[in-house]
Amino acid sequence: MKPGSKGWKKFMAKLYGIGAAIVIMGALFKIMHWPFAGPMLVVGLSTEAVIFLFSAFEPIHEDPNWELVYPELALGHTDDLDHNNLPAGNSRGGSGTGITDQLDKMLEEAKIDGELLERLGDGMRSLGDNAAQLKGVTSAAAATGSYVDSLQAASDKVSKLSEAYEKASVSISGMTSSQAEGESFGEQMQKVSKNLSALNNVYELQLKGSSAHLEATEKFQGQVTDMMKNLSDSAEDTRLYKENMAALSKNLTDLNSVYGNMLKAMTINRG
Repeated sequence: MKPGSKGWKKFMAKLYGIGAAIVIMGALFKIMHWPFAGPMLVVGLSTEAVIFLFSAFEPIHEDPNWELVYPELALGHTDDLDHNNLPAGNSRGGSGTGITDQLDKMLEEAKIDGELLERLGDGMRSLGDNAAQLKGVTSAAAATGSYVDSLQAASDKVSKLSEAYEKASVSISGMTSSQAEGESFGEQMQKVSKNLSALNNVYELQLKGSSAHLEATEKFQGQVTDMMKNLSDSAEDTRLYKENMAALSKNLTDLNSVYGNMLKAMTINRG
């Protein structure tokens, strides 16, 4: 077998494994003082010597020149690198065909510049702000659910009023045969118009009041949140105050004990 060939590598792998097993067994016999410990140690060390003898004929392992494929690995020793043998696509010469140059060219062809990226960042920030505002809109929609139901009921009543007005108009059109009756009918219609105007004014006032109520509700929710935060902070301060008072009480108790012992000692000395 030729050193460095595939068969040689397989033989050396098996030789290393078998030889290591024999060496370990010889050392185990010697350590445990079993019978035949001496011959087993001699066999093990002899096998180790044979393995080292064979390893002397192994060819030196050489790493491939990766700098030829990846010039970035050359780092500080680029002067030792043969640039003439480098692939054309990975050369860092003046041809401008490197990976960075190709990437710049692709970005230029796609018309992706710093201004476009800045606009994209502004758009993403605006999207985040709108998402934050949607949270407030959701809470407002939940708070005004009952108000929408009330408006729907009012709309139904106005529709019924319109239907009744149409029926009354048809009935009155057949009854207005004289001028006096026509004038009376005109007066009644003016009253109805005034009543509808008053109803619209009340409806607008109700809308304004509902908007003010919604704003007051949101402000109240913010105040409640601040109050809960303050309560949480005060609870932590109260806990610290309690711990300090307990430590102070313990120190006073110890001090009283010391003073008591001193008084007792002084009393005994006087006696």
